[in-house]
Amino acid sequence: MSSSSISSNVSISLDQQLAEFRQRRFLAMPLAGILVWSVLILTGMLFNPKAQVLAVFIGTGSIVYVAMFLSKLTGEQLKFESNKKRNFFDTLFLSAVAMSFLCYALAIPYFLENYRSLPFAVAVLTGLMWLPLSILIQHWVGIFHAVVRTVLCTLAWIMYPEHSFVLQPVIVVAMYVLSIAALELRWKRLQTAKDLPASFSEQLAY
Repeated sequence: MSSSSISSNVSISLDQQLAEFRQRRFLAMPLAGILVWSVLILTGMLFNPKAQVLAVFIGTGSIVYVAMFLSKLTGEQLKFESNKKRNFFDTLFLSAVAMSFLCYALAIPYFLENYRSLPFAVAVLTGLMWLPLSILIQHWVGIFHAVVRTVLCTLAWIMYPEHSFVLQPVIVVAMYVLSIAALELRWKRLQTAKDLPASFSEQLAY
């Protein structure tokens, strides 16, 4: 088999995987995020600084596991599979998620100097994973989420650093609400587009 035919097969395979990836709902992760960051609003309001810090580390680190549980309810079946079984674009997105969490290396030294910086740094850094998602699914929601979240979190940190453990989670939750609404609208349009050919075929049959 020639190298051109091999590359063609790989290309077709990737096209199919990308098409399958783009048909997904992408609801489990933002739902998990909204639940965790909502809890962080409460811990920021009610608990002492040590508990607030622990809540941020534990809560944000557990979002992916909460998403795996919620995916069973949303029908997404989010789970870790072996590389051979996993969609290539799942691997690509997971690498973006891992990249965001590796950025904790930037947040921790800043946090050691000023503990109030932790929710600000984590809110911005973990929001970066939305950018590659936007490119992969060819939808504006990821760029909107990442950019607006970064701008609002930065302004809040500059203007009200003393309220960081409450205000940063509030901003993140608000961004999740808007993004979920946009993703659900996208999902409904995808379902409508799927149903149109079937209904058109039924009309032709009559």
